[in-house]
Amino acid sequence: MDNKVLFENELFRVEERNGSTGMIPLFTNVVVMPFLSDEAGLPLSIGVLKEPNSFREGGMSISLISGTSEEEDPDLLATAKRELKEESGYDVQDSKRWFYLGSVTSSKFVEHEQPCFAVDVTNLEKGEPQPDGSEQENSMEFKFIPANDVVKHKDIFIPGLFLKLFKFVLGLDVQNKPETLEKNKGFKFSI
Repeated sequence: MDNKVLFENELFRVEERNGSTGMIPLFTNVVVMPFLSDEAGLPLSIGVLKEPNSFREGGMSISLISGTSEEEDPDLLATAKRELKEESGYDVQDSKRWFYLGSVTSSKFVEHEQPCFAVDVTNLEKGEPQPDGSEQENSMEFKFIPANDVVKHKDIFIPGLFLKLFKFVLGLDVQNKPETLEKNKGFKFSI
């Protein structure tokens, strides 16, 4: 493989490989999808962030909670818990409410897998968000959107994780395959 570094800083490296250009982040980022469920455990709504984004039409974007691991985080679940509290105000320490959904890549041009977590915040009290002080986090708004609207979202990243929530946490195969899955109870994750 023929690799040529085009740009590099402390956050990422841009490389050309066999005629294609891509970005390689040099940090670990987690994605968190809070949800509210009904009595049967089915998600009714998903927590998202509405934030300014000058690269999106209308200057705003809807995204899931995400953040970078910091030195004080002993593991990726601790990063997810910290980011959830910072960006939404929910402080969920009970590991049985957390589910690991696997890792995803956000683009075929980015060599970077992001560990993704879901957390059930049903019947929990929401506190005030505790932003890290950055301008971006100070201008975010956390809100819940109906589950039906999630699958219509134009960013495939959010509906894709929503489908993983159904399959791996709730044990429902939305593609109607004959095999069944056992419902995943609590947090199970290792690296």
